[in-house]
Amino acid sequence: MYYEEKANSHKPRYGTIQDDERISAEEMDERRRQNIAYEYLCHLEEAKRWMEACVEEELPPTTELEEGLRNGVYLGKLAKFFAPKMVSEKKIYDRDQARYKHTGLHFRHTDNTVQWLRAMESVGLPKIFYPETTDVYDRKNMPKVVYCIHALSLYLFKLGIAPQIQDLLGKVAFTEEEISNMRSELEKYGIQMPTFSKIGGILANELSVDEAALHAAVFAINEAVDKGEATVTMGALKNPNAMLRNTGEELAQDYQVTLSRAKASKEDQASGRRSSVATEERDVYEELLTQQEIQSCIDLVNTQVAVQQVNQAISAQDEAALLAGLRVPALGMLGVQEANSHWYLEHLTSYCEVKAQDAGGAMMLQREEIQRVVSSTNDFAEAEKRKLEAIVAINAAIRHGIAAETVEELMNPEAQLPIVYQTAANLYQTELFSLQIQGAKAGLGHEELCVAVEMLSAVAVLNEVLDTKDPQAVTEQLTDSPLGFSNMDQDNLHRYADTLISLRAESLSQGLEFLTWNDVQKTIDTVNLQVHEEHERIIAIAEINEALSSGDPEQTLSALLLPTANCRG
Repeated sequence: MYYEEKANSHKPRYGTIQDDERISAEEMDERRRQNIAYEYLCHLEEAKRWMEACVEEELPPTTELEEGLRNGVYLGKLAKFFAPKMVSEKKIYDRDQARYKHTGLHFRHTDNTVQWLRAMESVGLPKIFYPETTDVYDRKNMPKVVYCIHALSLYLFKLGIAPQIQDLLGKVAFTEEEISNMRSELEKYGIQMPTFSKIGGILANELSVDEAALHAAVFAINEAVDKGEATVTMGALKNPNAMLRNTGEELAQDYQVTLSRAKASKEDQASGRRSSVATEERDVYEELLTQQEIQSCIDLVNTQVAVQQVNQAISAQDEAALLAGLRVPALGMLGVQEANSHWYLEHLTSYCEVKAQDAGGAMMLQREEIQRVVSSTNDFAEAEKRKLEAIVAINAAIRHGIAAETVEELMNPEAQLPIVYQTAANLYQTELFSLQIQGAKAGLGHEELCVAVEMLSAVAVLNEVLDTKDPQAVTEQLTDSPLGFSNMDQDNLHRYADTLISLRAESLSQGLEFLTWNDVQKTIDTVNLQVHEEHERIIAIAEINEALSSGDPEQTLSALLLPTANCRG
């Protein structure tokens, strides 16, 4: 974020004079306008992500954000975040946006924007940044609104109220169509784009005399950084007037290196733009690091150390150390829950292994990766919790004995079970109840239910296929489904099908709703036995015929007495 040369290396370039000395003035202007539109889209994305972090709610996509801000609901929620004593949830008009979605903008939506402006005034943001109400409601100057949000973010970050806004310039991609559409919008309204990079300096100029001590402390830090002595810089950083957080003396040298690089980068950029600017745009921090930038450098170093601590805990398989690392304030992890610590270790370890495999060697996880895994693990843990609750409800329904209730609980997506057919409710109830009373435990576990439900669903489908009286379809169902029947002989498939079709018709005539898995397995075993006996009988008859042909009475008698010949009398 403050290694600006790195960010700029990724910044889209639509062309410079150096790219082609023969480029026309019109083409240069075209590229400049495209760049302005792209940079503004980046600032929109920055504002969007920052507001989402503050209000803990997803905002419209970047290309739709301007329109999404017009009703002031998100601005009102932002005001509630940083000035809760002034703006309550109830004071936000149409806070669920139901009216807006149904009938569009209403004049009362301007109340939300007014509350936002008053809330900013209450915390002391200089009014030079404020947009007009019509800039929001009528979309007369949305860049001014976004500019104000950026200024507010820096101001609130300095006060320790809000997180720092991200620098996404050159780090997010937009399609050529999106960039061109934004350019058209900006040109349609004839809006002069604010200088977002000047916000820090303008803020400093506008602050009251009461802030003098803060700026003196910041100037002292800049001087110390120039001297290059880590101990001197550390002393300046610890000055209470600097209002800096989370400094650690053991990291003094790291702070010195990071601050020195950031300051050199800022000085290089300032040297390229020495042209005069309007009075209101004068920036006293053209070359000096601001308090926010210094804090960001501190946070960067602290984050790097915290990331290293987390990676070491993963390598050591130390759950307690991992939890402690995830909770380091500088890491800024969201949603860390102690109850999920064992899952964090397991999932982060798996992620590390996959990353190492892809890279062909051990790789350290970065902060963004750690946050993604923590968030996905929380989702997983929540799903596991709900799954267990669903399993308890299923077992209770099975015990209660009402098939409709049982199948309803089985179909609950949170139970994470295979497909369930509502028409087979009685089959599930009967068979699962039988399994439940056989078990020594209080109820069936998730794995047991998965296996049982998958099999019972296949049985339900098999019953439906039997009703079609199509032997070919029956044989396909017997072989392709997860029924798990034993002793099946491919040569006997059509015999199984014919027998089961007859048995199904007979069971229906007797008022039996389904053939069960045991019924089908018994039929398979019976058919196998019948076929075996038939084969044995054929062999016995062949032996009898052979004996008769030989004319030997004793051989004939012996053949007739074979059990498989089944000769009686």
